[in-house]
Amino acid sequence: TAMHEAKLMEECDELMEIIRQRKQVIAVKIKETKVMKLRKLAQQVANCRQCLERSTVLINQAEHILKENDHARFLQTARNVAERVAMATASSQVLIPDINFNDAFENFALDFSREKKLLEGLDYLTAPNPPSVREELCTASHDTITVHWMSEDEFSVSSYELQYTIFTGQANFIS
Repeated sequence: TAMHEAKLMEECDELMEIIRQRKQVIAVKIKETKVMKLRKLAQQVANCRQCLERSTVLINQAEHILKENDHARFLQTARNVAERVAMATASSQVLIPDINFNDAFENFALDFSREKKLLEGLDYLTAPNPPSVREELCTASHDTITVHWMSEDEFSVSSYELQYTIFTGQANFIS
C-alpha cells in the first residue's frame, strides 16, 4: 500500500508540474499577443493624434483666413489652405484602425474538455475483462485456426494472445 501511495503521489506531482509548465507557456503567449496588439494600437493612436493636431492647425488657419478683410490676400491664402485640407482629408482615410477587438485573441482557443475528462477518469489500472468468443464465426482447417471474439469492456483492447498446443506424440509445441 505504501508503495502504491508513493507512486500515486509521484505521478500526480508529475501531472501537476506538466500542467504548471503548460500554463506558463500559454500565459506567456497570451501576454506576448497582448503586448503586440497594444503596440499596434498605440501606434494607431499616435497616428490619429498627429492627424488631429494637423487638422486643428488647419482649422485654426482656416478660421484666421475667414477673418481676412483683404479679398486678394484671402484668395491667395485660401487656395493654399484648401489644398492642405484636401491632402489631410485624403491621408486621414488611411488612419482607420485595422484591429478588430472582437477577434483580438482568435488564435487562442482554450478548450480543456478532453483533458478534464481524462483527468476525471484517472483510476487504478485494472486488467480488461476477457473477451467472449463467438463460436459461430470460428473456423479450423488443416493448419489454421481462426477465432472471433468481442470485448464488452470499456477499455480499448487492441489484441489478445491466443496459445494453442499441438500434440505430436513425442513433444508438445506451443505456438
